[in-house]
Amino acid sequence: MRAESRYRQISRALRREIQEGSLPPGGQLPSEKQLEERFSASRNTVRLALGMLRNQGLIVSRPGRGHFVQEVVPETFHANRSKGADGFNESNMAGQTLEELQLLSANADLASRLRVPEGDMTVVRRMYRFSGEISGSISSAFYPVDLVQGTPLMLPEDVESALSILAEHGHRQVGFVDELETRMPSPSEAAQLELPPGVPVLWVHRTDLSEERPIRVVETVYAGHSIRYQYEHGDISAYHRD
Repeated sequence: MRAESRYRQISRALRREIQEGSLPPGGQLPSEKQLEERFSASRNTVRLALGMLRNQGLIVSRPGRGHFVQEVVPETFHANRSKGADGFNESNMAGQTLEELQLLSANADLASRLRVPEGDMTVVRRMYRFSGEISGSISSAFYPVDLVQGTPLMLPEDVESALSILAEHGHRQVGFVDELETRMPSPSEAAQLELPPGVPVLWVHRTDLSEERPIRVVETVYAGHSIRYQYEHGDISAYHRD
C-alpha cells in the first residue's frame, strides 16, 4: 500500500486537533513557519495541508492575518415574528451596515414582483449583516421610486425602520410573501460570505405588501451552512414550554 502523502498526514493531525477542540472554533492556527518546524515539512507541503482543510470547510484564511478555525454561528431567522429596527425580521445577527445606495432600472423579474413596468427606476439599498467578524448575509431592498421620493430612504444613511418610513408616507405593510430557493453562490457572494467550497446559499425573496400594492422587494442571500429559517403558526406554547 502506498504511504500516505506528507501533506495529508499534516492535514489529518490538524483536523484531529480541530475536532477535539485543542484548536477551538475561531481560534488561530500556528503560522506556516511554525507548522513547517513542527512537522519538519516544506512550505509547499504545509500549504497543501492547509488548502485541504480549507476545502473541507474546517478553516478560513484571512490575508495578512493567518488561518483560523471556521466558526459557524447558526442564525435562526424567525420569519414571521415582529420586525427589527431596520424593517427586517429579528435574528441573531449582531450588526449591519448599509454598503450601497443605487438607482437601478427594474428587470423583468423585479418588475413583476413590484408590479411596475419593466425598466422603471427603483431605489436599491444593499446591506451586509455580520455575526462577529463573519458576514452571514447580503440583503438588497428594492423600492419603487414614486414611493420613496423625498424620504430618508433616498439618502445614503442608515435608517431606524424602513417600513416605518413607508407607513408614515401612507404605505403601511399589511403582509408579505416569502419565496425561498437554494443555489450555488456567485464568486462575489462566496468571497463576501467566506464560503467553503461546495457550500450553497439560501436565496430569499420577500415581497412586502400594502393594501393597494407591493411596496418593497428584499432579496437576501444567506450562507447555506449557517442559517436556520423558522416559521411559527398557530398556538405554539407547547413548543416553547420547558
